[in-house]
Amino acid sequence: MSPEKKIKTWLPLWVGLGIALGILIGSIYSQFGNTGKVDGTGKIDAIFNYINKSYVDTVNIRQLVEEALPKIVQELDPHSAYISASEMKRLNEDLEGHFSGIGVSFYVLSDTIVVTSIVPGGPSEAAGIQQWDRIVNVNDTLIAGRKITTADVLQKLRGEKGSEVKLGIKRNDDTKLIDITVTRGDIPMNSVQAAYMQTNTIGYIKVGTFGFNTFNEFISALSKLKSQGAHSFVIDLRGNSGGSLEIVVAMVNEFLHKGDLIVYADGRNFPRQDSYANGSGTSKEDDVVILIDELSASASEIFAGAIQDNDRGLVMGRRSFGKGLVQSQRNFPDGSAVRLTVARYYTPSGRSIQRKYEKG
Repeated sequence: MSPEKKIKTWLPLWVGLGIALGILIGSIYSQFGNTGKVDGTGKIDAIFNYINKSYVDTVNIRQLVEEALPKIVQELDPHSAYISASEMKRLNEDLEGHFSGIGVSFYVLSDTIVVTSIVPGGPSEAAGIQQWDRIVNVNDTLIAGRKITTADVLQKLRGEKGSEVKLGIKRNDDTKLIDITVTRGDIPMNSVQAAYMQTNTIGYIKVGTFGFNTFNEFISALSKLKSQGAHSFVIDLRGNSGGSLEIVVAMVNEFLHKGDLIVYADGRNFPRQDSYANGSGTSKEDDVVILIDELSASASEIFAGAIQDNDRGLVMGRRSFGKGLVQSQRNFPDGSAVRLTVARYYTPSGRSIQRKYEKG
């Protein structure tokens, strides 16, 4: 066959292949914009659009987005999180003050349920649950490593008052699980767990958390101890995993002079914000000692740092946990929210409260 006949024979095939390839490239090209390049959020939108238009089966894009968002946010740091509408509803219920449950605070980290604090006088304390225990099983059902959400955990732990829940607990480095049965009940929410005179002049106050009612409870305890002759105080923050910034600032203000820096926050796109004592405190001249340990975190570290850096008292105990992040929450119309780390807290001398962490 002559070269001219070969060209005539194969030319229609090559032209057809070229057209088909052009259509295919054009289809993909149209999904990712007309620049031939797509970055960031544009790529996410393009992928979801491509799936919606071209995937072989019908896809619930809304559900796909809900499942993808937590994975995106959790890559930032262990404390940033996407919270679904159902999770937000349950979390908001916790703020009401009393509920039937087991009396623990926890967070879900890398598919592990970690107990961060125990409510004194609550069901878990009575049953023997300890801070930093990891919940592996609930009623003999494995929940660790199953991509469980906070809402899922709450649903499993809560129940009717007087009902029982069996927990499989991993403690420290023990390889064997500890089975503990907890009887659900009302959760006492007192923040000040103890307040009494240690000597004729020294008052002791144990603060378990920095919640909505903590300031009023703390002021009441201070006033009561002063009426009994106290002019020196031991503030015990051991095991206190933190709470409200507004509350801790108001509390430590009691011991500081006007203009003393309490704490400041600073971030990449977060203008520095300073919190100062206003001079209205009633214990500005009283001696104070702060007790902390490795479980003292967040607001506890702000309290201790302000006392220490302003030379207002002694901080004693063990190195604290190291959690000092500013988080901002954006709520969405469907009831969901994203909680994002936007800055870090620093003590008056400029020490970052947040310890370094590694992904994974």
